[in-house]
Amino acid sequence: MTVEAFEAFLGRLTPRLDPVDAPAFAGDGTIHAAVILQLRPAATEGAGRVDRSAEMLFIRRAEREGDPWSGHIAFPGGRPAAGDADLLAVAVREASEEVGIDVLPGGRILGRLPTVVPLSPRLPPVDVTPFVATAPAGVSANPDPGEVERAFWFPLSSLAATGRSAVVRHVVKGGPREWPAYPSPEGPIWGITERILTGFLALAAGTRV
Repeated sequence: MTVEAFEAFLGRLTPRLDPVDAPAFAGDGTIHAAVILQLRPAATEGAGRVDRSAEMLFIRRAEREGDPWSGHIAFPGGRPAAGDADLLAVAVREASEEVGIDVLPGGRILGRLPTVVPLSPRLPPVDVTPFVATAPAGVSANPDPGEVERAFWFPLSSLAATGRSAVVRHVVKGGPREWPAYPSPEGPIWGITERILTGFLALAAGTRV
């Protein structure tokens, strides 16, 4: 791995992202949330059609009663709090609180991905805006145990190579259902996180889904 290869990847990726024109919160009753996809140079180069030079930060959410995403693999993020000026501020603050990484002093905000909403009517009606950033050099994740069970970095090359080759099965109202998922060392990446990740990987490869 070289820093030059990582920077070259960022140079290809950044023009494909939407600009960071994070809007203020709409007063239409919508529940807003924002997450941040943090990138850093990969520790080792692997094989993959997207890129061999970068890895991404994921979290496993803490098990909490009443949280519909309890225990899921996700990106750092959450909902607005007092003082948040816009959705980018939400994503930056939540990442700092959840994993102890403030991307603004030494990282770069590269852009954002399209906003997504849950497809299941059983989940809260929330829209999620994903931002993409580089992590400050040399930082380590320090998860807040009240919100995050574990944080881990995973190579983009591994995600691209395996694709959505895992399956998550649950019995819900109406019977059993299946969802595609990316396998990871910490469990399947599925649901809204899978949809965001799929969009990102397609964009990184030069296509859109």
